[in-house]
Parts: sequence; C-alpha cells; structure tokens
Amino acid sequence: MNRLTCTIALLAATSADAFSVSDRRNFFGAVGGAAAAAAIGAPESANAAGIKTGIANPFTGDYDDPNHPGCLRQVKVVGAPIRADGSRPLYAVVEVTGYDGKDGEKICKEKPTRADLWKVVGKTKGGDEAFLDFSVKGGPSDLVGKWDGSGIVFPDGNKWTKLNYAPRDRRPSDMATLSDGPL
Repeated sequence: MNRLTCTIALLAATSADAFSVSDRRNFFGAVGGAAAAAAIGAPESANAAGIKTGIANPFTGDYDDPNHPGCLRQVKVVGAPIRADGSRPLYAVVEVTGYDGKDGEKICKEKPTRADLWKVVGKTKGGDEAFLDFSVKGGPSDLVGKWDGSGIVFPDGNKWTKLNYAPRDRRPSDMATLSDGPL
C-alpha cells in the first residue's frame, strides 16, 4: 500500500462515529500488514532499470574497428551480477572481447587463438552510453562509448561500426563460447 491508500483508509475509519473493537483490530491489522510489506519491499527485478540485455541491447554484436581491420570486436550486454541480498545493481555489464593481430600487425589476416584474445568489461545504465575499463590494455579505466545508431563512437573519434552478420573468420577455432549470434 502506498501512503495515499493508508491515509484514505485511516480517514475513512476515523470518520465513523462508533468504532468497535473488531473494526479497530481489522483496521490496525491491515495497516500493520501494509507497513510491514512497505518496510520489507518487493525484491528488485533482475533488470530493475529496464535495461535491455543480450541481442535486445543495441550494443550487443560484432563490430569493425578501423584501427584494426578484420580483427575481432565482439560486445555483449549481460545482466548485472546478483548482490548478497538478492538484488541487482541498476546497470548491466558490458563485455568486450577482441583481438589486435599477431606481432603488432594492425590488420588481422589469421584467426586468433584463445590465448590471443583480450577482454575488457564495463557497464551501461541504459540509453546510448557504455562505460568501459580499458586499463587492462593500457587505456583509460572509464572510457565512454556512445551508441550513434550504427556503431560505438569513442572520445578520440574512432567508431566501431556494427556488423549485421557474425564474422566466423574472426573467432578462434578453439573457442565455441563466442557466440555466432542470431545475426
């Protein structure tokens, strides 16, 4: 019950001239039950902020990075981990898996191995921004990537363009956990 409902119930109950013992018990039982429910609260939903995850999120998919043509860039948006109290944070986790080429090459000509891959994580609170931690690659820990309708744009002007297919030639042969997706 919300405050308005409790207030209306209280006003209605106190406006009567005679207030019997059983009416008072029923009233206070209902008010007490509502107060207990409000104090405990309903558990947060798995996606409390309404953030879309998986393929429903525009960030999820494979991308072309002009700084590393033909190299793996895969982004997944997954639900935030459950806290000890059973609730979830108001953000979703963004996982980026990539490959930059062998021996410093900027163009990927061969499939990577599992050991060649790097992974960065971040979060999104919905909307068109993802906050990524590229510190494992020597970059910033709070890089903002903005969804512009066809890809992710970074502050330096680099844009990863989203592909409408899953490029199998960019994935390691020895790794089945990278999704080919429904694209």
